[in-house]
Amino acid sequence: MTASAQLPLADDLFLTAHDSVKGKCLLSPATLGLGMASALIGELVLWRRVDVVDGKIQIIDDRPTGDPAATAVLDQLLREGHHRAVRDWISFLATGVATDLVERRLARSALVQRQEKRGLFGSKVTFVPSDSMIAGWPATRVRTFIGRGELLDIPDLVLAGLILATGLDQHVFLTLDARGRGQLFDQLKRRLPAMLLELISQAEAAVGDAVMARRA
Repeated sequence: MTASAQLPLADDLFLTAHDSVKGKCLLSPATLGLGMASALIGELVLWRRVDVVDGKIQIIDDRPTGDPAATAVLDQLLREGHHRAVRDWISFLATGVATDLVERRLARSALVQRQEKRGLFGSKVTFVPSDSMIAGWPATRVRTFIGRGELLDIPDLVLAGLILATGLDQHVFLTLDARGRGQLFDQLKRRLPAMLLELISQAEAAVGDAVMARRA
């Protein structure tokens, strides 16, 4: 796989949320989980399997996507059909389900390697990128396109929105000037479908609630 390849949305976000060399996470586990959950739901929207309308998930196609991670989430949605609130699903998937699905998918693709270190207080598992250039490409791609004033495609617009929602912009968009940020916000507002814009808004609210809960 070359650095120009575009990965599934949640994989791109996971790599963006980690140091591209050692795999150190730039987010708290809770915020990472919320980001992964939102990104996997976003993948289902991009697959045209679900819509997000008025704060609820609507299943529009129950066929498997061909991707095991996205299909696992779709299957869960189908089993729990009476639950539709997108915030509830973001919170549920963020408990570890979403992050685990994405880590497994990246490991199967050989994009990360699972490493376990044992210490006095137990074991610590990290997922170290196999190639730092590939791992750093999602953030570089989005930042470069925005910096040049170019239009992002829809998956990258969602990625940029989730970067903002999770606070990763403090790392990824640090070098963007006010003009670049303004152009990004304009693209999000004008070009992103309403269902994806709502998903990003719900993700941002979930992250905000999690931050407030940790401070309480």
